[in-house]
Amino acid sequence: MITIAQFKKSYSKAIREGYAAIFAGAGLSKASGFVEWKELLNDLAREINLDVEKESDLVEVAQYYVNEKNSRNEINEKILNRFITESQESENIRILSELPIQIFWTTNYDHLIEDTLKKFGKHVDVKITSESLATNLSGNDTIVYKMHGDYTDPAACVIIKDDYELYNDKRQLFTTKLQGDLVSKTFLFIGFSFEDPNLKYICKRQIFPRLAKNHL
Repeated sequence: MITIAQFKKSYSKAIREGYAAIFAGAGLSKASGFVEWKELLNDLAREINLDVEKESDLVEVAQYYVNEKNSRNEINEKILNRFITESQESENIRILSELPIQIFWTTNYDHLIEDTLKKFGKHVDVKITSESLATNLSGNDTIVYKMHGDYTDPAACVIIKDDYELYNDKRQLFTTKLQGDLVSKTFLFIGFSFEDPNLKYICKRQIFPRLAKNHL
């Protein structure tokens, strides 16, 4: 088991040599006023008589809501309206933006990472769709991979179980690219908790199975 001191040394070396990467979860944006999963789904869960504090799988809650309503319009509107609001700058993201880190992966729908990077003069190439992976912004300093979509297109955001189940059919290029980066770069995961549904589903369905397959 690697110690914190060992990781700091390893990650500092990765930053200096240009192969450091960040994987950002909802917790990184929370300090700036953006919601986490429980807050996002709380009101919707109540409509179908569920309590998010008692549910162990929030992705299932989102799926159940869509099934009950026979539509995901309400979830789409919730995403659009909760993430379009003004936010405060995040000290943690400011610190990360000052560092010469070229790769950011995130499951967040907001624009906080890319906006802060731009404020620090970074030329940012934002990847939201599989199509955008095929083109590159000339002279970019940083690439931000938004593997679960962007609030400006809430219908395409990954949030319910069906989205995760069909992820590799619709966004396989993101999975392939992420796996390549996991092998070639040193990652710092930040803003995740052990209860974070995104991290659980990413590891269970998109990372570990394919990594295991590649080593057979």
